[in-house]
Amino acid sequence: MPSAPKHKAVFLDRDGVINVFPGDGKFVLHYNEFIFMPQVAENLARLRAAGFLLVLVTNQSGVGRGLMKLEALHEIHDRMQDLLAASKLDGIYYCPHHPDERCRCRKPSPWMIERAAEDLQIDCARSFLVGDSGRDIEMGRAAGLRTALCRENLPPSIEAMEPRYRPEKLFKALAPAVDWILAESR
Repeated sequence: MPSAPKHKAVFLDRDGVINVFPGDGKFVLHYNEFIFMPQVAENLARLRAAGFLLVLVTNQSGVGRGLMKLEALHEIHDRMQDLLAASKLDGIYYCPHHPDERCRCRKPSPWMIERAAEDLQIDCARSFLVGDSGRDIEMGRAAGLRTALCRENLPPSIEAMEPRYRPEKLFKALAPAVDWILAESR
C-alpha cells in the first residue's frame, strides 16, 4: 500500500518571529508579557492558504533556569493558539532545558524538526524555516530545510555570517519572508 503524501511546512521560531523578543537576557515568562509581532496572524493565514502546515520550534530555557513553570509555558502557547484562531499552529515543539543540560532537543540540534516531520508527515525537502538567530538557521539547514533569517537588525550581508549560520535569505520582517516562501513554493 502506498504511503500518504507528505506535507510541506513552515517551521517558525517563537521569540523574535511570532512575538516580540524582550532581549538582554530576558524571557517571556507570563502570557501578559507576550506581544505578537505585527501581522503574524495574517501572514500565517497566507501560508496556510498555500497549503503549508505551520510548526513552532522554540528553545524555552526559562523553564530549565527555574524562571517559569512548564504550566506557564503551556498557558502562553494555549492562549497564543486561541488568538491565532484560523491561523493557529499545527504543532508546537519546544526545548524547556537549561543550555548546560546538553539535551538532544535544544537548538541548533534538528531534533524538534525531525520529531515534527515524523509526527505530522512533513517533507523537509519542500519545507522552510523562519528564525531570528544563527542557531535557528543551523538547525533548519541540518534538517534539510530552506532557511530565512527574519529580524530587524540584520547583518550587512549573508556572506559576512559564519557559514553554518548563513540563511538562504535575510528579511527585516515576517511578511517579506512569507512573500519569498510563497514565490519559491510555486
